[in-house]
Amino acid sequence: MTTGKSKTISVGGTNDLHVSEHEPLGWFEDLYAASTADGQGVPWATMSTHPLFAGWLESHALDGRGRSALVVGCGMGDDAIRLEELGFDVTAFDVSDSAINYCKARFPDSRARFVQADLFQPPSEWSGKFDFVLEIYTVQAVPPVHEPTAIGNIAEFVAVSGDLLVIAEVEAGERSFDNGPPWPLTPGHVESFASRGLKVVERRVGEAGENGRASYTTLFRR
Repeated sequence: MTTGKSKTISVGGTNDLHVSEHEPLGWFEDLYAASTADGQGVPWATMSTHPLFAGWLESHALDGRGRSALVVGCGMGDDAIRLEELGFDVTAFDVSDSAINYCKARFPDSRARFVQADLFQPPSEWSGKFDFVLEIYTVQAVPPVHEPTAIGNIAEFVAVSGDLLVIAEVEAGERSFDNGPPWPLTPGHVESFASRGLKVVERRVGEAGENGRASYTTLFRR
């Protein structure tokens, strides 16, 4: 996508979603509003902890007691609930009002705060606030011209000595925008989080599939 352009896309069989560089997140509400509380219509909704995050947790003793966490683009809310189970004081946000309403309806007894918020205009009080920030595929869902801003804003949420876990689908070759969003990132996109006052603590790279894309699970620390 080039600056000033918009396009109509199909996401997981859902047709006629309008993605505009002037309103890069507007299509999320259209998608969730046409979906159901059990995730029908949301192609990435597993209705459980994201598999790559769950796999990472299997090898990490993540203790959230006395710590705060933020889930970026929380969708149906399952990752927020997992962090709550680990003891974190959790805030989870999505740009879609419908998504947030689904989260509240699914988890009425949760102490997690499910909040409607825009990644490109986040609450100022979130700057440097969170001990653990979870980002899964959100950057990949915005038009490429907005990727640097999304990356910078996500990095800004991390407190001093806090951690950011980024899970992304990465393509080492030339990027293609024929299908998606989400669109694959490049290794350089993942590395660019480190230019925002963070350093790479560890990285797990999955085996590339037939499409040449591999999962990157990267832990950063401020």
